[in-house]
Amino acid sequence: MDLEQCLQQEQLYQFRNFSHADAWELGCALVSACAEMEGPLAVEIELNHVLIFRYYPDGTGKFHEQWLQRKRNIVNTMEKSSLRCKFELAQNGEDLARDWCLDPMQYAACGGGFPIRLRGGSVIGVIAVSGLPDLRDHAALIEGLRRYFEKHPQ
Repeated sequence: MDLEQCLQQEQLYQFRNFSHADAWELGCALVSACAEMEGPLAVEIELNHVLIFRYYPDGTGKFHEQWLQRKRNIVNTMEKSSLRCKFELAQNGEDLARDWCLDPMQYAACGGGFPIRLRGGSVIGVIAVSGLPDLRDHAALIEGLRRYFEKHPQ
């Protein structure tokens, strides 16, 4: 996984429109993809800064909720995937707090957060998963998106 792949994924997984019903279907696709991973993954979908889908399987809890919030915060602020943020910071030799002025206790530059972007550019929400090392969180998230887009071509 690298920065170029993150950019390609963000370009590929954009929505014509996105409703609460879409969040339900996407959330179910994410839960299904996450269930196939080697550990429990919590899933959240936020739309216009309101959590509209949340699933915490056995083995997840407050710790995961805190990580999901940090991932959502960085996606909302930077309007890009949390993994892309990680790669951009590394590529530029930058630090989250020093260079982006973001508190690491409130923001997480790691895999597991992804923007809900409408074609044409507007970010209207965030998808987040947490429970595994960050690259696996990102992989589960992308698999859920792939499954959703397979059934709902945009």
